[in-house]
Amino acid sequence: MIPTIKIVCMILCPLIALVVLGIAYFKIHKRSSKLETGLPGALGYGFLGYLWQYLIFSFLAMYLLALVFKGVSGIAQVGVSFGLTFLSTAFTIAALYWGIYLTNEKKRSIYRSAVVGIGFALGKVALELVQPYFYSAYASIRINVGQLGTETDYMKAIEHTTIPSMLEGTYKCILMFIVIMAITLIMAKYYEERKVHHAWITGAVIYEAIMLINQIFVNFLPSGIVQKIVVLVVLTVIAVICGSVVWHWFKTDEIEPDPRKILSVGKEA
Repeated sequence: MIPTIKIVCMILCPLIALVVLGIAYFKIHKRSSKLETGLPGALGYGFLGYLWQYLIFSFLAMYLLALVFKGVSGIAQVGVSFGLTFLSTAFTIAALYWGIYLTNEKKRSIYRSAVVGIGFALGKVALELVQPYFYSAYASIRINVGQLGTETDYMKAIEHTTIPSMLEGTYKCILMFIVIMAITLIMAKYYEERKVHHAWITGAVIYEAIMLINQIFVNFLPSGIVQKIVVLVVLTVIAVICGSVVWHWFKTDEIEPDPRKILSVGKEA
């Protein structure tokens, strides 16, 4: 039998993430001009951007690990994992820029660009939380009523899915949403200023720094609760810094890529 509290968490965790994204979307919708159109389309571009970069990156990563780097171990394996972060960053920034470009083809709008970031995060939540947790909840209910057998690999997988791991996954998705929003806003600012190279480089540097920091902790800290706590703390700090960029934009309608300037303005006020 699957505990009811676990099934409830399987349902609530994705819903919490979706509510956070929904609040951000409707706040932007409310703040945008009454003449502003295309926000749903921008959301769709962001969502599709996440899907195609995820599928292409997953295929390439599996190909490289299965054929090119098959059998590597030790330092070489660590090097491969670090190398894949650059590939992941390239596809992530390409997907965000793709969405920003398409939604601004006819008329440039920071609001639509920001919604591209929400759509991208929605794709991440859909694949990492909604799909696995909702299906697990559905399967758990069927197991509890006797429609599915308990001696299956899927049953074992559900049993090993703990409430703390679900909460951790949800928290990470929300933190990454904040990071993605900040990156999207900064890229959109440079895109509006027709500084395409700045948009690509700045977005890539921020995202890759996060990926490298994560890989350092994953590869060099002993796996376990300490590693998870350290990763969450560091990611929280990064999200707070990125969140200052998002919050400043919400308050002033101005995008300031440098959090230090935002802090100095706050002290002066």
